[in-house]
Amino acid sequence: MKNKKTIITIIIIIIILYAINTGFKIYNWQTIAKEMINNSPSIVLDTDENIIAEIGNNKNTKNISIDSIPKNLINAYISIEDQRFYSHHGIDIKRTSSAIFSYIRHLGSSSFGGSTITQQLVKNLTGDSSSKISRKLSEWIKAVALEGTLSKNEILEAYLNIIYVGPNIYGVSLGSEYYFNKDISKLDLAECAFLAGINNSPNSYNPFNKNVDNSEKIRKRVKTVLYKMHELGYIQSQEYDDACLEVDSGLEFKNGNIKNDTKNEIYSYHTDALISQIILDISKNKKISESFANNYIEMAGLNIYSTQVSNIQDIMEKEFSSKKYLLESSLNPGTFSQAAMIIIDHSTGSVVRVCWWIR
Repeated sequence: MKNKKTIITIIIIIIILYAINTGFKIYNWQTIAKEMINNSPSIVLDTDENIIAEIGNNKNTKNISIDSIPKNLINAYISIEDQRFYSHHGIDIKRTSSAIFSYIRHLGSSSFGGSTITQQLVKNLTGDSSSKISRKLSEWIKAVALEGTLSKNEILEAYLNIIYVGPNIYGVSLGSEYYFNKDISKLDLAECAFLAGINNSPNSYNPFNKNVDNSEKIRKRVKTVLYKMHELGYIQSQEYDDACLEVDSGLEFKNGNIKNDTKNEIYSYHTDALISQIILDISKNKKISESFANNYIEMAGLNIYSTQVSNIQDIMEKEFSSKKYLLESSLNPGTFSQAAMIIIDHSTGSVVRVCWWIR
């Protein structure tokens, strides 16, 4: 009897500890996700709080509030991507069950599918798109947790600002400018259906591809979205007919002049080492993968304070311009020496500058 009570006590303790651990992981994920939906690059500051680098500015993005996104565009995405979005809690049980059945029936060879908009947002935030079942299970848990901390509108806003819509273009606002050269508020029904329709493979529907005629493929896809919107009651028959007529006549694509504010920034050795260390620290402290930690830094809009003293750079460059450091190789004429310098604050041990010159 005593042994039985001991076993029951141990089981209860294990269950409680597991629940606490699971609760901590969910809370940790919710906190990270709420920070990442800022969708803003992080900045690295020197000791004088001057910006010396931006992390995550290599993508063309333009955040927009959900209130500024046309209702037809929102309904188009919901119709084709996740028709039960407003009624589920992160997982569409019906679609997921069908996807699991298909996976089992095809002995694991079929695409798992069944992802809701919330699950797609999870995948965009974590950067994990592997086909492992364990990844899918984790995605389900994260999607449910996300629905527990964000409203439906917050999820939609983040999703529509983060998704890939074209060549290095993210978010529907820039998508509208890229494909139609117009503000998103000016999109008509057929144009909204086009943007939502290309979500599964933007590059394969690109109308500006000079090597492939995508017109027929685009026509079929847009009409599929319009049909679904009509079926679900988002548009009336007359709206559907008029939009289909516009599609059959050919959508008026006009490549907008997207101002490329992205930078393929080459960081200093000091900043590069700093970023690598921060990724490791975040990965360890938040118990996430390094690729996830990198995504987090690129999207959470962090202020990263470094030990770099930038005005020392001018002094170092002036010194290194001296000819006494320019030594030609006796074995390989025309090849010159490389030079490097590291400056450390002896009172703190902080590295204030790392420089490398290749001549």
